[in-house]
Amino acid sequence: MRKDESTSVKAASRRRKRAARGLTRRDATLAQRERTLAVAARVLAEHGFERVRFRDVAEAAGVSIGLLQNYFVTRDKMLEEAFSWMCQQLINRWREHAERESDPWAKIVGLIDELAGEQDLRSHSSTWLEFCSSASRHPKLRQPVLRVYASWRKILIEAVDEGVASGAFSPARASEDVADAINAAVDGLHVAMAVRLSGMTPERFRRLVLHVAGLLLGTSDGASKAA
Repeated sequence: MRKDESTSVKAASRRRKRAARGLTRRDATLAQRERTLAVAARVLAEHGFERVRFRDVAEAAGVSIGLLQNYFVTRDKMLEEAFSWMCQQLINRWREHAERESDPWAKIVGLIDELAGEQDLRSHSSTWLEFCSSASRHPKLRQPVLRVYASWRKILIEAVDEGVASGAFSPARASEDVADAINAAVDGLHVAMAVRLSGMTPERFRRLVLHVAGLLLGTSDGASKAA
């Protein structure tokens, strides 16, 4: 190999190594940023939008305030991104489940299981209520919440339509009304969980939502089996 060819090969190898190191650093930065968003979303739920400070998130995440400012510039931008990130996580989970399951009733049961099966349903319910409350006061937070509702509603409506087409469901109302009524039951039970209503457990949460869904869909047998 000529000297100039050897030099070229070595230079190319150095470029590849630098690119690999750069990709690793970039991946690490993105992963840390995502972890920070998850922590910020939790702190937001605990304190409320108006009371969260950079310092609160920095202490909870174990990072410096300077790093947060480097990532997000402003406190409001950080909280808006954290809010949107958390909402997108919910949407992604529901979509993944809907794509895996073909049976309409099993799809609905699985969606309810996703909700009731949260590691700490009471905390999740409180978080969701705080998100909705913050969104009602801050227009920039409204769109992520509306996306959650729209995605959840779309999946439910599609499942109802599939069940009607296959003869599994015989609802007395339109698919949109059924989806909205199920959603109303879910939100009402989130309130009950958040305020620690006596006797409200994740198991009862699941059972009641499925009972409402079964009644609305005219599939009491399926609801009984699921419950």
